[in-house]
Formats: sequence, structure tokens, C-alpha cells
Amino acid sequence: MKVAILANGPTIEKFAKNSTRPTYDKVWGLNQQATWRGIELDRLYVMDDLKLRMPYYAGFDFTEWLKTYERPIITSKAYPEWPTSEEYPIKEIAYYFGLPLGISMYSTPDYMIAQAIYEGATQIDLYGVDQIDKGTVEMRIATAAWIGAAYARGVLIRTFVGSVYQFITNPGACLEVGLYGYAKRPRIEDLVNPDYFEVWKEHNASGGEAEA
Repeated sequence: MKVAILANGPTIEKFAKNSTRPTYDKVWGLNQQATWRGIELDRLYVMDDLKLRMPYYAGFDFTEWLKTYERPIITSKAYPEWPTSEEYPIKEIAYYFGLPLGISMYSTPDYMIAQAIYEGATQIDLYGVDQIDKGTVEMRIATAAWIGAAYARGVLIRTFVGSVYQFITNPGACLEVGLYGYAKRPRIEDLVNPDYFEVWKEHNASGGEAEA
């Protein structure tokens, strides 16, 4: 299962231009940003409590509009006023990943990545999950941890130029600044699984290459 996760950073622009979009099995969006762009989502993630947090965070107009949203809204607590709201499976996720990882959720993309892994994703592409000039250190570290959790389970994670996570997801970027301690870095072709490398060549052709 290939999942596209859409957030609010600059690399969200890559989504509309990405030629691989039709191959996604699921497209999930963060809060309101993706819906404003007219993208048809399979799920909209609004983790802030729809009654106690979201109206004061995003405005009452948006939360009222959500009551008419016809597709699933994944949130921390479902309310009957929001007919399509569904509670995030936090207990199942916590049990599946164990503690503390299972409750290390410092931003909505963390919840999204965790659920994608839990539901059997084989590839997760992160559009707009950038954290270049926004977010806290805790948010960046937590998302990096979830990317690592995906890798540990054999899930391919892809990000795009402009995302801080290029430095742990793009083999080219990793070869440039990674492999601490090596006087001479090995050739990337000798290190990367051939199948994985083919996927990355396709990714680079679609505009996701790392800047050298």
C-alpha cells in the first residue's frame, strides 16, 4: 500500500506535479490546508480536540465547516456534531509499537506515519512534512523517529527537496553528509539495495532529488 501524506510545508507543491500520484492507494491530509487546495482526500487528520481546542486554534468557521465534511475526519475524540469524525486508534498504536515510541506523537504527521505503518503501508511519501523553519526540536526529533520506525519495518519513506528529512531519507544527501568517520565514502551503488535504488531513480526523475 502506497500512502501520500500531505502537510503544510513548501514541498506540498510537489504533490500536484508528481507524476506518480495516480499510483497512491491512499492520500491523507493534515488539518485544513489540503482541503483548501481542492484535493480529494481519503482521510483528513484533525488531531486537535474538535470542541476544546480546534475552534480556538483554527477558528469557529473552520470547525463549523468540518461538520459538513463528507469524508473521514481522524481526530483525538469523535463527537456526534461531526458525523464523519473517527477516533484515532491510539490504544492499538501504543500496543503495536510499545512505549515510549507508541505515544511519542509531537505533531499530526507523527500520528499519520504511525497509522500508515500500522495499516501495512509499503511506501509513504511525505509532502509538506518539512520542518525547515517551523516546529520545535521535539517535533523534528519525533518525526525522524517515526521515519526510522518505518525503515525498521521495511517501509520506503520518501521526502522532497526542501524538507529537513532529506538528510535521513535521500541516499544522495546521506552520502554527502552522512557516514561519519569514513575517510573515503563507499560508492552509493554498493550500499543501496538495487530495488530501492530503482525507486529512488524514479523519484529523482520526478523532481525529488537531493541538492548536492
